[in-house]
Formats: sequence, structure tokens, C-alpha cells
Amino acid sequence: MKRKKWLRILPAALCAGLLTAAVGVSAYRAWEQPPVTAAPAPTAGPARPSPAPSAAVSSAPIQMRQTWPAGRKEGVYTILLVGNDDGNYNTDTIMLGRLDTKEHRLDFVSIPRDTLVNWDWEIRKINAVYWSYQLQGEAGIDRLKEQVRGLTGFEPDCYAVVDINVVAEAVDLLGGVDFDVPMDLNYDDDSQDLHIHIAAGPQHLDGSQAMGVCRYRSGYLNGDLGRIDMQHQFLSACAEQFIRLGSIPNLPKLTELLSQNMDTDLTAANIAFFLRQALLCRGEEIHFYTVPNTDDTIRGLSYTVVELADWLTLLNDCFNPYTEPITAEDLEIVYRQDGGYRCTAELKGAWYFYVPSPAYTGPETAGEEPESAPAPEPEPAPDFSLPVFTFPPLPSPDAAPDSLEWLTAAEK
Repeated sequence: MKRKKWLRILPAALCAGLLTAAVGVSAYRAWEQPPVTAAPAPTAGPARPSPAPSAAVSSAPIQMRQTWPAGRKEGVYTILLVGNDDGNYNTDTIMLGRLDTKEHRLDFVSIPRDTLVNWDWEIRKINAVYWSYQLQGEAGIDRLKEQVRGLTGFEPDCYAVVDINVVAEAVDLLGGVDFDVPMDLNYDDDSQDLHIHIAAGPQHLDGSQAMGVCRYRSGYLNGDLGRIDMQHQFLSACAEQFIRLGSIPNLPKLTELLSQNMDTDLTAANIAFFLRQALLCRGEEIHFYTVPNTDDTIRGLSYTVVELADWLTLLNDCFNPYTEPITAEDLEIVYRQDGGYRCTAELKGAWYFYVPSPAYTGPETAGEEPESAPAPEPEPAPDFSLPVFTFPPLPSPDAAPDSLEWLTAAEK
């Protein structure tokens, strides 16, 4: 009797459970919301002359020709991801992502921290932009977005500035990540309280170890580019793992963690939208790239210089959210050509690229006369007089030829 009663109750319970789940999923999908896509940027005004070199950061905005494309690709969203992971407030992780909800594809491109940007400051690396303006009381993310717009030709739809500690908490919340560490990672820095010791091989990483993998950079032959490649491998492993599971553990908690611990213009509903859309992508449709570049040294500093032609190809193939192609005229990029530096727009502070002679001490201050070097003292005139030699007296003519007196006289 009890068994028959249970058999009658079970289908009703299953239906109620499925209905509750369906209502929950429907409510979640109704709550989540895609971000608002970026509006076309205003047309740039007439070009202004380059400002005089200064130790202060210029507040002049990016100036480039901006004939914005009219058509936007449907279901395509772009996001700027920024991470501070060096302990010195530099944004050493800068990534541009593009989500295509129609093709269920995710593309990310890393912008190396030493990328040369077109601004008139002593250090022209993109990782110095954010905090250089923050320390002056300005919105660093706005200035960084301007530089990214110069590199890409469009402004990202949204942004998120993430502290590396939040990444560690997120990994712990997700239950850890399986990752095949490609080499032994050993690094200690007491000044940052950073200690990384992870053996090579398959590992189940917790949040602290995952943070160490992302921050490690001392053992790569190609420096920061090696760190970027490691980050790409780790993120690919994360994506494949959670897509394979078909869900993200603790999704509501993860959404709350990210929304409350990031500097972002995304709402919790926007974050939930991105997370669910990511689960709809297949592992082979998630791609990571690095801006094509070459290494260079300018004024004793290491830079990565964008390879313009290769970058334009990658940009239009994978990241352009508009229907019209992006051209060099839409960008503001400093690049190398014919042994010199050129810019797709006005080159700011061209003096910076002057190769100094050994006596060069920097640009001269307007209105000051350079100090003249003292005239060298004249060398003494050469002495062409002949040396004076002293000879012995001649022998006496009175001495006999067979006598030795002449010799005695000569010796006196």
C-alpha cells in the first residue's frame, strides 16, 4: 500500500521539481542582461601640434581620424579586462575580449604591458597609463580606454579592473582548476610577500597557486610574453574544464563576488549574462591571442612595438564589432618602418625617438644658450734644432807616428 502511494507521489514530485527548475532558469534568464554596446565616438577635431616634452602626463585626448562604421554586428560584445598583478599598481594584464553570441565564440587578445603608446611622457608603456592618471586624481580607466581605442579603432563596450586576489577567491569558489604546469615555478619576493613554488606536471590548483601561475614571470626566456602565454594556457584550461562540466559551480556566489569586488561598469545582471554565454561556447571556439609585436629598446627601456599590418589582419578577423573593416587611419599606433618610428596619426613628442650622441643630455630648454666647451690649450711647437755633439781634441802634430803620446793627449 505504501509502495503504491509512493509511486503516485513520485511523478508529482518530479514534475514539481522540474517546474521549479524551469521557473528558476526562466527567472535567471529574464534577470540577466547584456551590456549596452558602445556608441560611436565623436569625430576627432583638427590635429594640434605636439606639446613640449614634460615630466607631467599630458591630458590631451587621443586624436585620430574617426569615421565610425555605421553597422554593428548583431550579438557581438567587447570587453576590456584589466588586472593589477605586480604589486606596484601597474596594469600588467590588459586583455580585450569579444563575445559573439550568434556564433558562440569567445576571442581574447593580450596587449603586452610594454606596448609602446603615443603619448608625451618619459615612460611610454601602456601598463603605466592607468595609475599615472589615477595618481593625478583622474579616472585612469578612461585614459586607458582611450589608449585601447587608439590601438583597436573602437572603444570597448564595457570594462572590468580586477585585483589578482579576486581571481584567487574565484578559483577557490569554483573548486580549483586542473592544470598541467609546463615547468617548475620557483620565485620569492619578500617585498611583495610573493612566494611561488609549484612543481611541473598535472596539478589541481587552488586559488593561491592559480594566482602564482598567473603572476610568475622570472623564468621565461622571452620575459613578459612568456607570462602572457602561461596565462593563456591557464585560462584555456579553466574554460575547457567548466564548459565540459556544462555548468559553473556556485554561479550566483561567483556573480556576487565579481560584481562587488571589481571596478567595472557591468551590473550583476551583465556579469551573469557573460558567464552563461561563455558556457554556450565550445572549447575549440575559445581563442587567445597576443598583439603581434617586436621587441625594441628606446632610451634604455624595453618596449614591444606593434606590427601594424599583422595586427590589422587579426583585429578585423577576430575583434572588430562593426561590419566595416578597420583601417590604419582609424588607429593611433606607433610602429617601425624603414629604420625609424612612424605613427598612423600625429606622433606626439617626436624628440623621444631621437637617438642621442654620447654628449646628448636631453632636449634643450627654449631660450637658453647651450654652454660652450673651453678652448683647448695650444700644443707646443716642435723643436727642429740638431743635437750638439762634443768630440775629443785632435792629436799634437809634433808627436812621432810611432809614439803613443797622441793617444795620451786625446784621452786628456
